[in-house]
Amino acid sequence: MNLIEVIEEFRQMIKELVDRLEEIDSVSQGIPSTEAEQLSNKFAVLMDNLEEVGSRLNTSTELLDEIRDRWG
Repeated sequence: MNLIEVIEEFRQMIKELVDRLEEIDSVSQGIPSTEAEQLSNKFAVLMDNLEEVGSRLNTSTELLDEIRDRWG
């Protein structure tokens, strides 16, 4: 892959992260109106989504490190 392709891959990863964080934000805004019995489920969904974002962020960071190492 050339530099432009790798940068586009990185940008796509970041876009997907931002989109996912916006989804998480939307779900979290509903917490105050969630019935007590459903809070545990909502928190579990949020935790799963945040763990996925964390993993994807690590992958994005690794790719950025590779870009920097290879192309400065």
